[in-house]
Amino acid sequence: MIPRIVDDAGLVAEIAAGDKEGALKELIAAARAGGAFPDKVGKAMYKRLLEREAIGSTGLGNGVAVPHVKHEGVERMALVLGRARAGLEWHAIDGRPVHVLFLLVSPADQPEVHLQCLRWIAMLARNADFRRFLLDAEGPDAMRELLREMQPKG
Repeated sequence: MIPRIVDDAGLVAEIAAGDKEGALKELIAAARAGGAFPDKVGKAMYKRLLEREAIGSTGLGNGVAVPHVKHEGVERMALVLGRARAGLEWHAIDGRPVHVLFLLVSPADQPEVHLQCLRWIAMLARNADFRRFLLDAEGPDAMRELLREMQPKG
């Protein structure tokens, strides 16, 4: 499952927005452009992500946030990786700005696969080398190659 998600991942080399709400909209647009869900689901997806953030920040610390949601309108699991080199306020658990964002959207009926992907993303978030190389990557192709290098083997 993860190799397909990596190969199909949306990439936002630099988040243009200066805040969490704008960043979520950019990530959702990238997922929608990749065919994860129809256009009509985009607004509902944004609302669900904001509701999720209101429950508790998805800012894991170390400059990483993982907004994620399961939704019945999602046709296939999708990952979007975005960078915000300047940093975004995300109310992360360590209080630091977020520079690396992973948006994970999943069909509502695939909770185990959703959790498997979240575990992999959490491993990446803890990896200081991954974070550093990602921030230094020269564009989307280098970002995707880094994801491929970090995907589980087997």
